[in-house]
Amino acid sequence: MKKIIFIHVFVMCLLLNAQQVQSGDFFFDKSTPNYTLDKNQGMRIVEREVNFPKPFETKPYVVVTPTVIDAEKTTQIRYSIEAKGVSRDGFVVKIATWGDTRLNGIGGFWIASAEKLEIKKEQIKVGRTFQLNNVYFEFNKWSLLPESFEELNKVVQFLKENPKVEIELSGHTDNIGSDKYNLELSQKRAESCKEYLVKMRITSNRIIPKGYGKNKPIAPNATDAGREQNRRVEFTILKN
Repeated sequence: MKKIIFIHVFVMCLLLNAQQVQSGDFFFDKSTPNYTLDKNQGMRIVEREVNFPKPFETKPYVVVTPTVIDAEKTTQIRYSIEAKGVSRDGFVVKIATWGDTRLNGIGGFWIASAEKLEIKKEQIKVGRTFQLNNVYFEFNKWSLLPESFEELNKVVQFLKENPKVEIELSGHTDNIGSDKYNLELSQKRAESCKEYLVKMRITSNRIIPKGYGKNKPIAPNATDAGREQNRRVEFTILKN
């Protein structure tokens, strides 16, 4: 015997200010390759890659929401759902279940939104923080990847147009690894970003690099998606 659960979801206000928005749906069942969610032993996981119809200009934020679940009648339905490996081209939908839960199928939709790094005059205030969505490093290293240059060039342009502004350039990590390692890694990544800005003729004393390690998360570290959001670079206006 099985039961079908419909989940009604209302997405409000989250995307009102987004400059790029795309959406789509998904469905997993026994026709999905390597589908194991209908089993009842241990943790089961199924993943599927989703490609955006059109690449984003900046790395988007993705919300994945289930709307219907076809499950065997059991004592309790246990599952998790998340978007991981988000890039400008797509992401991976990951669904997991455990215990005696048996899912014959699960479906829903996703919404991806992104804003360009655009700083308006009225936003240039001491203490204002801007997140850089497209700064990338080699895995577990601090060497900048070429994909980062376009985003950092926007910071260069901003600083050239506002010659009195001084900033703190901050690096952040997830909670994987020791506190010491994460602090060192985030500090070196912030310094790598500063080196690039200085190379582009921004005066060194206008930029203070600071690594915070895992100490300032913006999302839970319990999921891949949350950890991915926490691995980031930001800058904060110190003087204008």
